[in-house]
Amino acid sequence: MTPEELYRYDLTGYLLLENAIDPVYLKELQERMNHWEAQAHKLLLNQDEGANPDIMIEDILNKDEAFLRLVVNPVVLPYIDAMVSRPRLKSTWLDFKWKGGATGYHSNHTPHNVHNQYHFHGQIYHNLFQVFYAIKDIGPGEGGLKLLPGSHKANYQVPDADLSDLEVEITMKTGSVLLFTHDARHGSLNTSEKVRQVLIFTYCPQEISNSYVGDSLYEQLFEKAEEGSWLKYLLRRPHGFLQTYPKPTGRPYEDG
Repeated sequence: MTPEELYRYDLTGYLLLENAIDPVYLKELQERMNHWEAQAHKLLLNQDEGANPDIMIEDILNKDEAFLRLVVNPVVLPYIDAMVSRPRLKSTWLDFKWKGGATGYHSNHTPHNVHNQYHFHGQIYHNLFQVFYAIKDIGPGEGGLKLLPGSHKANYQVPDADLSDLEVEITMKTGSVLLFTHDARHGSLNTSEKVRQVLIFTYCPQEISNSYVGDSLYEQLFEKAEEGSWLKYLLRRPHGFLQTYPKPTGRPYEDG
């Protein structure tokens, strides 16, 4: 990371990178996203009247390996390696928001629960690092992430008040990626007629287990991954502070 990127990220809690996906691969991903949007739409039609028009397809890697290459995206890997201690892939999902689809404001951060916090001790550390990919444009009002910059380091509890003047709505171009700490207060709302598509990966330190079905979540993908690769390393099982697979010795962007 450059000094400017480190400063901006530490100050605001997020960083937006454009042209983060190879164009040929991006086209393949767009086809897969459209397929999964059609599946999500079927689920949407089965929702009760008045339900939130927001459909998540969880654990997407075990459902569709077309997305697997993004786990070790050479554009993003250096940031993961720089800001997450002994990183692991924690969870993956697709999210589709139709008009009115919303995710309420939330974060990990609380001044009284320091083990959840983004923190700095000579370098940046995360307990939950978020990676959002835009597979098609997300314009104003189209469900882009709304974030309160700097809230990941707040010293007071979030007040019961209107904080909309502090919000930043992050629009995204096709193929861009948004990196941010889950400790920053964030949410989203789609007020447009367009379906918002995002692919979401979360990374965590080794000692934090998976949130979906437990430590064996990526077992089959781990077994198939190339020995000594960053993919195999990021898909490993957690086991407290004990390392379950050696970290590759090369720099991340030298090993896709």
